[in-house]
Amino acid sequence: MASIVVFLFVSVLVTFGVQGSCPPSIGNDVFEDLINVMVKVKCQQSVSQPSLQPAFFATLTKTVSLGTNAVLKLDRIVTNIGNGYDPNSGVFTVGKSGLYEFAASFISNGDNWLELNLMKNNEFIVKGHSGKAHGTTGSLQAVLQVKKGDRMYLRNPRSYGSLHGDSYAMFSGHFIQ
Repeated sequence: MASIVVFLFVSVLVTFGVQGSCPPSIGNDVFEDLINVMVKVKCQQSVSQPSLQPAFFATLTKTVSLGTNAVLKLDRIVTNIGNGYDPNSGVFTVGKSGLYEFAASFISNGDNWLELNLMKNNEFIVKGHSGKAHGTTGSLQAVLQVKKGDRMYLRNPRSYGSLHGDSYAMFSGHFIQ
């Protein structure tokens, strides 16, 4: 749209500027209208810039042991658009209602089963599980409709659980629409 307006403006200038004067049918009001259209196009472009949508990505830097129903608190924040993820609580609080994707992956530390549940408020959504051997991996993923204020987190449902740190464990979520 802007290129069309510029083309028209340049065409008018070239056509009438070569002759040195404007014909009586073209007055200053035509040029003023053309400038006003260009200003409107410029303003619409700046308004239509996409805004950043809520998203977070956090990893675990140290090995941790979890007790029954403990929430995993990932301590290294890589992305936190909208500041929805709180590393002190391990909870992502939804700041904008809509469709989101959540994912987690982790590696067990020790010779026990490791299970993490994705929770929405206090409701179980899906589980990720790693085998009964040191260094086995687990993951989970979900696409959910959530509301502003909903709380998303990873919880250990067992009486034991140890995760390898060094950023091998991660939790992320982002707004889709």
